[in-house]
Amino acid sequence: MHLFPAARGIAFTAALLAAAMAAASAQNASPTPAQGLQKVRIGTLKMSALTDVWVAKQAGIFANNGLDAELVEFRSGNEAIAAQRGGHVDIVLSIPGTAMTANERGFDLVLIAQNETAHAAPPDAGALIVRKDSGLNSVADLAGKIFALSNTHSQLQVAVEEVLKKYGVNPSSVTFMEIPFSSHPAALKSGQIDVSIAIDPWTTQLRTSDYAKVLAWDYVESLPGQPIGAWYARSDFIRGKRDVVDRFARSIRDAIQYMNADAERAKENVAAYTGLNIAFLKDMPLNRWSYEIDPATWQGVADMMHVSGELQKPHKVSEYLSDIVAPYVVK
Repeated sequence: MHLFPAARGIAFTAALLAAAMAAASAQNASPTPAQGLQKVRIGTLKMSALTDVWVAKQAGIFANNGLDAELVEFRSGNEAIAAQRGGHVDIVLSIPGTAMTANERGFDLVLIAQNETAHAAPPDAGALIVRKDSGLNSVADLAGKIFALSNTHSQLQVAVEEVLKKYGVNPSSVTFMEIPFSSHPAALKSGQIDVSIAIDPWTTQLRTSDYAKVLAWDYVESLPGQPIGAWYARSDFIRGKRDVVDRFARSIRDAIQYMNADAERAKENVAAYTGLNIAFLKDMPLNRWSYEIDPATWQGVADMMHVSGELQKPHKVSEYLSDIVAPYVVK
């Protein structure tokens, strides 16, 4: 995903940057780069979507592509982007809608590889979930209700707004509350919220519970297969270390091919990386790791972000697809 907050007025405070630097420093007891390998620092989060980059490190995929990769774990996407902005890590992952809005507001996030897309059909990681006893049986019933998501003004919220409009609900009629995903199950069960805009593993936790049900799959129903995770670097880093960036993109391709080759092995790796119970993962759809970039779905995200007002002007997909990712663009 897709746990990355949107960039409306992204104003990273000194305290946030200090926290990011502290997190980076704690992880940054940098070993001497292996002989002949080029050093690269990658910002990560402990989430299933980033199991592929962890596998790339553990299985020697980065090393096979000539990289000595250091994985620097952060608590949030904001922290990671703040650390990258300050030069403390080289590459970070973001949901594309966030990167698009951040760049429009003066940030410097250059797409270098795609990591993940939503599924083309349900089940998917993202869903609109209500209580079974709520009397809410369709998205059309959700006008005036309270929705919870981790971050407002995000690609996830925009996707939900698209689904609401398809069912005849004016998005301005609902209330969006920022609540950490981990608090959604309790908030929904207690009636504090009417709708959880969940992502996995919380989507699976809720839909397999005895008190919640899915009304819609927001990513799938707004734009099937939309990109929900991609890797970004600063333009100055790319100018100085283009070979490192190309090697990183090839490593992500190789790691994704490894993950997609064996679903059971992939689940074992997700369990090892995230700490999720392997039995729980049997009910959770695997992330749709994909390095192949579909320009149409990227354009669809840009269009949705503009229609919603998150992007102030329309943008063409060509703005985002540089020669770095050209080998991975689907013709």
